[in-house]
Amino acid sequence: MIKQASILWKIFFFISSAFLFFQTAWAGQINIGSISKEPTREIKKFLPISRYLAKHLNLEEINQCTVVVAKDIHQMAKFITEGNVDIYIDSPFPSMAVSRLSGSKFLVRRWKKGVGAYHSVIFARKDSSIERLDDLKGKMIAFEEPHSSSGCLLPKIVLMQEGLKLTEKRDSADPVGTDEVGYTFSWEDENTMLWVFRKKVSAGAIDNQNYVKEAKDNIESLKIIFKSFPIPRQIVSYRADLDQKIVDRIKEILIKMDKSENGRKTLQEFEMTTKFDEIPDHNITFLLDLQKFIDVAFGIQ
Repeated sequence: MIKQASILWKIFFFISSAFLFFQTAWAGQINIGSISKEPTREIKKFLPISRYLAKHLNLEEINQCTVVVAKDIHQMAKFITEGNVDIYIDSPFPSMAVSRLSGSKFLVRRWKKGVGAYHSVIFARKDSSIERLDDLKGKMIAFEEPHSSSGCLLPKIVLMQEGLKLTEKRDSADPVGTDEVGYTFSWEDENTMLWVFRKKVSAGAIDNQNYVKEAKDNIESLKIIFKSFPIPRQIVSYRADLDQKIVDRIKEILIKMDKSENGRKTLQEFEMTTKFDEIPDHNITFLLDLQKFIDVAFGIQ
């Protein structure tokens, strides 16, 4: 099944790449990029915002907006560098990594699912002996997936700043040395919560919204041992050589979306987005201060 899925992905990518090659030759087209291992599902998510931009960019002689899905940050950076992606929407850390690799620039902040900023929490069962980060030595923590800002990268940075030694394990049952913190990936926030409840891992990392959502009625059985600093929920970036007139127009369209009935309807269809707004200066400064940690996390030289 895995081999078959891999073959299907390669076929899809080949067809998408060929389609993209011919489409980008057209004048009057903007391409929105996202990263996912499930391209068909991702394209469906982005169709509402894609159609809205195409409709409102017609004064700039742009009449089509296509969704382009990359499999990882390196492929996304390549798409942007080659001019095959104009606008890229993602959480802060992948956005920063892609910016480092491609030169893309930040445009606006996206309020996804009602919030403009969020933070990570590291939590454990209330009946455990873990009270602070240092107590994680010799124990296993579950992260969501490798490039999740709130479910992996942010808590990893926190633990690294505390001077803790992180070691990836293939399985939650693998032994953990007394001088290290073992970590494994659950691939879903729901799994992270379940693994902590079932003592499959000693602690988990999750964003503050999903912590409440996934804990449900059992939240009193848990304790938060660390709450991180807040970061923007998502960031819209653009390729550096995109016509400034188009950049300004896209920014104007996005920021004004929540001011009209049709705009608000489209935002809701786009994964319950509330609005787009300016990225606070202190957020940008703070993220830039974390650049070296992000470079390490994504293997950027």
